[in-house]
Amino acid sequence: MVDMTRQMHNETHRIAPQQPVAAPVNHFHRREALVTPSTSGELRAPNNDTLYFSGWFDLSAEPVIVQVPDTADRYYTLAVTDFFNEVTHLGRRTTGTRARVFALVGPGWTGELPPGVTAVPLATSQVWILGRMLVDGERDFPVALDLVRRIGSAPLSQWRRDAAPAVLPDVPSLPAGQRLDPMGSLEFFAVLNRWLRVNAARPDEGALLGLFDQIGVGPRSVFSAAALDAATRRGLERAIADGQALLKASAQRPLKDVRNGWIFPLALADYGHDYLSRAGVAFGGYANRPEETVYVARTVDDAGRLMTGARRYRLYFPPGGLPPVGAFWSISAYDLRTLALIDNPLRRYSLGDRTPGLRLQADGSLDLRIQKDPPAEGLANWLPVGEGAYLLVVRLYEPQAAVFDGRYKLPPLLED
Repeated sequence: MVDMTRQMHNETHRIAPQQPVAAPVNHFHRREALVTPSTSGELRAPNNDTLYFSGWFDLSAEPVIVQVPDTADRYYTLAVTDFFNEVTHLGRRTTGTRARVFALVGPGWTGELPPGVTAVPLATSQVWILGRMLVDGERDFPVALDLVRRIGSAPLSQWRRDAAPAVLPDVPSLPAGQRLDPMGSLEFFAVLNRWLRVNAARPDEGALLGLFDQIGVGPRSVFSAAALDAATRRGLERAIADGQALLKASAQRPLKDVRNGWIFPLALADYGHDYLSRAGVAFGGYANRPEETVYVARTVDDAGRLMTGARRYRLYFPPGGLPPVGAFWSISAYDLRTLALIDNPLRRYSLGDRTPGLRLQADGSLDLRIQKDPPAEGLANWLPVGEGAYLLVVRLYEPQAAVFDGRYKLPPLLED
């Protein structure tokens, strides 16, 4: 909740003349271009398959309405993340693709919603939505962009069913503000304390928050860094440093589910009391529920070496071996140091089942080439990479049961 408070403040206030994401509370910010190496901004390992749109919503006074047009079976998802980092998905997989009107409902609200409005109960009074809308090639881009522009939001008392969505800059101006960055100082505890004082505890965490009160940061306390004695200050400063170190170390932990060298991260929801995993996912940039998308990744080849442009690789999918998905799949490469997409002369940042001209063999097999220079076999199945070390990510949108029960394995990465 500290990290999300930070992001909500920084993306709903004017903290810099040029900031990549900025929209008032209860409004969407729309990225009106597919992400490329030069437009990724603050995004870490972004996809090149969908348009992104996002917003921060305050449900403390009343529900907020989110209205979505009919996408005609086009894939889209709204990942609604509460401040406990638990995600509710609205979209093709869960609620279909017909025009819908949703009401984001915070805890404790007891009013009535208009007919035809679907309640989406949420555990905290503030939530973040990160939306994705599929773009199926350059010709499809204007259609996808129009759909994103027709997704609108408004507090219940201001909502009009037939009103067009407000789009920037035709929305209230952003309030000015200073950048909030509490993660490395005692301001962390001040932000945590303010949040806990105005939000209800989870039913099974009363004892934990009682311990927080013993150090002055729980919901019955008013935290003051200036009032701390020297020993307590040193202890809390040490906690900040140790917490950051623990998160960085946890990111390096080997994951259990590795298939042919590919890591399948399937435990990115319903964290319960696994606070380290919950915080680790927030530290890494948040995630969809695995039922929505699974991001299968690898940073080394089958010999345990970092993948770099000095080697050429093949990814061979045998007949019947393509990823089992309900929507679509793609593979992207990212600079391992920056997690940015890799610039290349083709301006190709992903390959997948929708790539124009992708060549499958007569038996249905698929042979992809992952290398720096154009392959002798032609460009159709080439995923370009750079000189340096890179990360590979295969995105499975609406993964099927074989992904979760272990029957499906991505093929090994073969050195050519």
